[in-house]
Amino acid sequence: MTGPVEERHADMHQSWERLTTVAARLSDQARDQRYHVFDIFDWPAELPTDQFWMSPELTTCHGTAVWDRLSDAERVRLTQAEAVNFFSLNVHLIRELIGEVAGRIYDTRYPGLSEFFHDFIHEENEHMWFFAQFCQRYGGKVYKTKRVAGSAIDGGPAIRDLVIFGRILIAEELCDYYNAKMATDGRLPQIAQQINAVHHQDESRHIAFGRQMMRALYEEAKQSATPEELAGAGTYLARYVSSCLRAFYHPEVYADAALPEARRIRAEVLGDPYRQEFHRTVMHKTTRFFDRLGLFTEDTVAW
Repeated sequence: MTGPVEERHADMHQSWERLTTVAARLSDQARDQRYHVFDIFDWPAELPTDQFWMSPELTTCHGTAVWDRLSDAERVRLTQAEAVNFFSLNVHLIRELIGEVAGRIYDTRYPGLSEFFHDFIHEENEHMWFFAQFCQRYGGKVYKTKRVAGSAIDGGPAIRDLVIFGRILIAEELCDYYNAKMATDGRLPQIAQQINAVHHQDESRHIAFGRQMMRALYEEAKQSATPEELAGAGTYLARYVSSCLRAFYHPEVYADAALPEARRIRAEVLGDPYRQEFHRTVMHKTTRFFDRLGLFTEDTVAW
């Protein structure tokens, strides 16, 4: 007859077994679907200046009084600057997560995952390249952004990794929401659709791995961490959701789009109830996952 402790250890062991199985299957898929990043894109010399580059419904002003005040030309310019900012944000998030995963490739805590980590880094490095290419070719720069991380988190290896891979999953699911919408938006230039489509295809594997990784890490953390440490990790990740969302609202974007009173726009749109509800919609599947896991609920996020 087994007791609660033995049952929890069995659950943790099963979670890690499922994780290694999932990782191996996803690595096989990644290698079967591998492309040559320097060959798959046909980069136009320039993009139309009278065309949306980002779905207007996904821009940070949409649904607000600011959007209502903009002319058609200003709305087009906004989508162009926001497309460059969105891809820039991807560059920064990818650069950060590559470093975290690279530091764990041969960690003895993760036997059986090194091959997946290698494939993951390979794909993310290519993603960073094509996102930056778009920004530099058509926007003339990669927007700088504040580092979307919080303060240091207390706890042992399980808690620290729970936070790191939680951050990775949040960033991936957030950006994938936008990728999936824009991959088939015929109003956008073909190159913009293609970049979003390629990233969405690869991220579907990364997200599948990330969710299983979080389940395994949470089972481990329940064994080795205190309730206070787990609560702290949940608070940290809820704040990270807010931090990532706020990074979309870049003051320089509004200035580059030559919008009236550009300096005041960020504060106005961030406080708009429509934007807060939009954030909830974008992150609904993600916050529901973390709620079911037991880390934080939608109501704890500052939308």
